[in-house]
Amino acid sequence: MWERIRASSDWRFVGLSLVIFVLFQLIGEDYFRYQRDWVSTGEVWRLETAHWVHVGWTHLVLNALGLAICVSLTRPNWSVKRWFVQSLCIGLGISILCTLQNPNLNWYVGFSGILFGLYFLAAHDLYARDRLIALLIAGAIVGKVILEQYTPYDFTSAELIGAPVITDAHLYGLLMAIAIALVWSTYTMNHRPTEQSN
Repeated sequence: MWERIRASSDWRFVGLSLVIFVLFQLIGEDYFRYQRDWVSTGEVWRLETAHWVHVGWTHLVLNALGLAICVSLTRPNWSVKRWFVQSLCIGLGISILCTLQNPNLNWYVGFSGILFGLYFLAAHDLYARDRLIALLIAGAIVGKVILEQYTPYDFTSAELIGAPVITDAHLYGLLMAIAIALVWSTYTMNHRPTEQSN
């Protein structure tokens, strides 16, 4: 079993992500978190690094477990490069949308917005292999985002992590994933090999 895990690019991404999570956490969130004044200070790196640092160790463990569950359920077998490119695109989109749409948000940290997007993309990939599980996963992600946005009840882990959860980051992560899925589907449809007749 461990040999298969070590040989899997999916699990290599999980391992590399965990290393980044822990390293950033040890250095300290203040250096990496999203801050509203990133434009005036020129600290552009915060648009990406914010998503790889956490409020505390409990927050980190929850997101690491969420990523491991995503890989276990969907097994997309993406390259490590594809995992990172998608994560970085989702993270950048979240930070830009937070800047444009959430003027009162002073700071933000956490991988959960990216995680929502990765779950959706992994479910999109899984659809060709297992439609039922793919639809259940995508439905759960979309459903949670809708509940977070439109009901007065708290469906977040705020008490557990000891900080308010920025639910808009989940929404933006999902929207970015939908955009990526649409672009990817269009690209693959337009680049399929055409059958040649004799």
